[in-house]
Amino acid sequence: MDKPFKSIDEQIAILESRGLECDNNTRIVLEREGYYPVVNGYKDLFLDHRGDSCHEFFVKGTKFSDIYRLFEFDRSLRLLMFEYFNKAEAVLKTVCSYRFAMAHKDSPEAYLDRGSYRADAGYRKKIDTLISDFEKVLCRSQKWKTDYKRDYIRHYENNHDNTPVWILMNYLMLGQAFKFYEFQPESMRNSIAKSFSDLYSETHEVDKRISPRRLRLAYDHIKDFRNICAHDERLFCAKVSPSCDVNFVDVLNDLELVLTKDDFNKLRRQILLNAVTLSDSLSTDASAKVLFAMGVKDCRSVFPKELLGLQGDAPSS
Repeated sequence: MDKPFKSIDEQIAILESRGLECDNNTRIVLEREGYYPVVNGYKDLFLDHRGDSCHEFFVKGTKFSDIYRLFEFDRSLRLLMFEYFNKAEAVLKTVCSYRFAMAHKDSPEAYLDRGSYRADAGYRKKIDTLISDFEKVLCRSQKWKTDYKRDYIRHYENNHDNTPVWILMNYLMLGQAFKFYEFQPESMRNSIAKSFSDLYSETHEVDKRISPRRLRLAYDHIKDFRNICAHDERLFCAKVSPSCDVNFVDVLNDLELVLTKDDFNKLRRQILLNAVTLSDSLSTDASAKVLFAMGVKDCRSVFPKELLGLQGDAPSS
């Protein structure tokens, strides 16, 4: 057996044999959080790569508490980012449903008509699948029990004979809302992107043109990072996109396009506070590695000092 069961005592013995300093709290953490999520998930920044590549050893002086602090930092980061990803999801759904409904005033359920979407041959099957997903939400097929129909949808169908797109949007996942935008004809994508440009100008007090392509890329990244948060995967060092070159700072820049200026600054401020707290408990080398993994090349450009209103320094990158 390659990975036989190990008791908590055996797990601690393994860590100590690799040079990790354990304490009384180590057992409690392993019992409550598990070895794999904490150690396997966050040990890499603390390993000494100068020695035998066949055996893992920790940098001299590394404590189990260092690994656990990074684990807790990442958990806090996921919870924080999830809140703002949800805000980004809300504005996408709101703008898409508003612009779509405005363009289809005489057809409240135009979202079920393939003719409402882009005509590119490569999108036909994807559009059919999305429409099928909408029918599932509406319980319009015999395959889906009407008992599962949402109260708001039931109300609109009973009292208005249809379900407007803004009601449907409430019950879509972010990935479905993203596809709804992506599958729109060019004119509609331009209209939606124009709305985001206008929203940015209103709250950031500076004109900025957000192209349909830039908006699509931003939400593609936001969708993937939100899934990382939802599934409790490592966030601080995550990279997405087909080429795995989009990091945490990149998605932070994406969020700037769709959040209000106040929300974006609140988000950056809290990330900075969390990073400062982490850097106070880790070595300078480990702190620098965390920031590098997040994609922070120049700390002052990502987290300007005025965010905190403090005179102290941000963690060095």
